[in-house]
Amino acid sequence: MRGSGCVGGFALACLLVVSVGCGDDGGGGNGGSTTMTTDASSSSGGVPNAAPTVVAQADVTAACGQAGATRVELQATRVGCIDPPPAPCTLPEELRPVVGDGLECPVDASPQELAVELTQTGRYHVEVVTLAGEADLSRVCFGEAGETELLITEARLNGKPTIDVAELDGSPCG
Repeated sequence: MRGSGCVGGFALACLLVVSVGCGDDGGGGNGGSTTMTTDASSSSGGVPNAAPTVVAQADVTAACGQAGATRVELQATRVGCIDPPPAPCTLPEELRPVVGDGLECPVDASPQELAVELTQTGRYHVEVVTLAGEADLSRVCFGEAGETELLITEARLNGKPTIDVAELDGSPCG
């Protein structure tokens, strides 16, 4: 295991830790059997996704029009697990978003398509965030089929679909 930081007799333990990973919520929940399903939101044709890819059509011109706006980006924050407790589930104390595509302000055209790839099962809040330096100016919630929480299941991880989300009500999620 050259370059992994694992040495001597610890190599096997290191390999197990690396393969198990952190924050696994046991997303399958089906007792070990594997079932492949087809996701209706999968993209057809073109280059396959490396992971489930969430896509939002955002009004970036309006977002950049806010006083002090410097950047607009799509973020997805894992806020829960697929199977609620007592199923194994870990979330960090401080939730950190997965940051996807972003644009520097000002922008010429709107709407713009922004995307973010998700590589872990869970329940996510997807938001278009307008930034002013390091601070958030605004957050606008996007969801699938009118739902605030976007579910990324084991089947979606395996199928790697493109998931279209739409602006919900102009306010932040949750």
